[in-house]
Amino acid sequence: MSERGRRPGQHAIVERDVLVRYLDAWTAKAVRSHRGGTYVECGGFAADALRVFGEFADRLDGHHLELVIAGSAAPEGAPEGLSVRVVAEPRAAETTGPTLAHLDGPEAWPLLGFFACGEGHEVVVTAPMPDADYRDALGAAACSTAVELVGDDGKARLLAFATADSRHLAMFKSELWAVDEFAGIRYRDPRDPEGALVDISLTPQLLPLRRALLGELRRSGPRTVAELQRFTLLETIYRPEDAIGAVTSAVAAGDVTREPEKGRLASRTVVGLA
Repeated sequence: MSERGRRPGQHAIVERDVLVRYLDAWTAKAVRSHRGGTYVECGGFAADALRVFGEFADRLDGHHLELVIAGSAAPEGAPEGLSVRVVAEPRAAETTGPTLAHLDGPEAWPLLGFFACGEGHEVVVTAPMPDADYRDALGAAACSTAVELVGDDGKARLLAFATADSRHLAMFKSELWAVDEFAGIRYRDPRDPEGALVDISLTPQLLPLRRALLGELRRSGPRTVAELQRFTLLETIYRPEDAIGAVTSAVAAGDVTREPEKGRLASRTVVGLA
């Protein structure tokens, strides 16, 4: 990676952790599929990708798994059975079949549609906070999320993910909240009007989600728990399962009602404003 594109240290730790965790989960699926997969690295994490693929070295034989590196030389240490290709620039990374791409820097947004369009194609973006609205670029995919990584000094970078598969979006969010907490980074949802900072945790603070769900109920009227979980997945930085905790606390506070009134919150439980 060039000096111009180098990341602040705290942000790089979280970005690398999220990317490595998701690439590990993605590779596990790829080696179980007859279609295989291609990973395109357009940032500075090629060596990290090779370490992930190395963990699957005993399962790569007979599978089509490829690493494409754009704009930099290939590091040493590719495991047997992994195809490695180097291209001059990202658009030269023509792929077929399932593809995961990592784009880095402000130049990522014009490229997002190029990599996100197509069955089985998905993209992780790490970039400075954009001056322009990046949501139009994310709109190229059926499912997407974006989260601001905010350091102790207040400086922020954007981490985004785009896919056509809501199951993969849920998988990405699971890895997003599973990263280590030591890096001095907190998350902020770009869609949260209050801009609340949330510590990274497997059991995150749910107040911003609770506000978002109350806002959805005001706009749309009563919703089932399943519908609120779908909203949580597609419209917030939280996981679908987090909606259960947020609704439970909203019921306890008297902000919402539920039908039926008793028992476990189930997917068909209907929730409305009190």
